[in-house]
Amino acid sequence: MQVADRNKELRTTALLAIVCLILQLALAPNISLAQGHINFALIFAALMALKVGGRTGTICGFCAGLLYDLSSTSPVGLMALLLTVMSYILGREVRDRLAGHFGPSMGQMAITISIVSVLQQVFASILGQSSSFLGSFGFIAVPTIALTLLASLPFVYRYSRQQVSHASLGGERAFRGAKRAAKHLR
Repeated sequence: MQVADRNKELRTTALLAIVCLILQLALAPNISLAQGHINFALIFAALMALKVGGRTGTICGFCAGLLYDLSSTSPVGLMALLLTVMSYILGREVRDRLAGHFGPSMGQMAITISIVSVLQQVFASILGQSSSFLGSFGFIAVPTIALTLLASLPFVYRYSRQQVSHASLGGERAFRGAKRAAKHLR
């Protein structure tokens, strides 16, 4: 008999949010390549969009982006906007697209991280935060993409190896009932 744990997803989300927040505040500023830093808020938002999707994934993306903006020197609202749009696009199917698919999940993470990091530098240069787009692209965006992809590997591996919970629509129960009835007819 399977027991449905309705709070498991909430606990998993809260634990992932706390881990990514601590890593964003404590570890990310201390690890850099050129001028790029790891973006754990982006990792959290992408994981939630791929795992949960829908409204919950979009809200998690907005909150992660806002916390990133408040903890960094970027304009407030820029990363919140980027992560909200990214979470909405990735989470449209509202299903667990991570479970059992490490390769495709890393491919989606790589594309997402690249697009968000480049767009962040484009908007930062438009807003006058950087003097040269090519300089900010080469010294900030590319190292950020590399570091964030590297940091996302253990997270994607962990969540892609979880068991897939198949929701029953009653078909399995009806099949067992029909099988039992057929046994009585013999």
